[in-house]
Amino acid sequence: MPQTTLVSIEHTVAVSAPIKDVFERWSRMEEFPSFMEGVRELSWLDDKRFLLKSEASGQVLESVCELTLRIPDQRMAWRTISGPDSSGVVSFQATDAGVTEVTLKMLYDPETGWSDREELERRLALNLGRFKALVEG
Repeated sequence: MPQTTLVSIEHTVAVSAPIKDVFERWSRMEEFPSFMEGVRELSWLDDKRFLLKSEASGQVLESVCELTLRIPDQRMAWRTISGPDSSGVVSFQATDAGVTEVTLKMLYDPETGWSDREELERRLALNLGRFKALVEG
């Protein structure tokens, strides 16, 4: 079986809010559909697993994901259990100026879901910008 190459994308946004507030807001993942383009539904199956329905290139993708790491005010990570192959980590870093840098890094297999890298990178930047506006607003 040929092995596919995972693609990595990353984006950082500076949010003018304390790290505790930023992390707490990100932790409400079931609210992602309200501000993240392409995320249609996110619902918890238990305390570690969630169902994610997203849209990419006109098709609906469904994944069961597992939260693999949760360090309050520092980092959260996930990986797919079923559906399009992806994993990622979001990191939170406080700066001296009272700003929290939020960095999202994601690995994904373009053959199992998101085939358009430019579109996914655009969407990631836009969604983190919307998250910033939500927290600051």
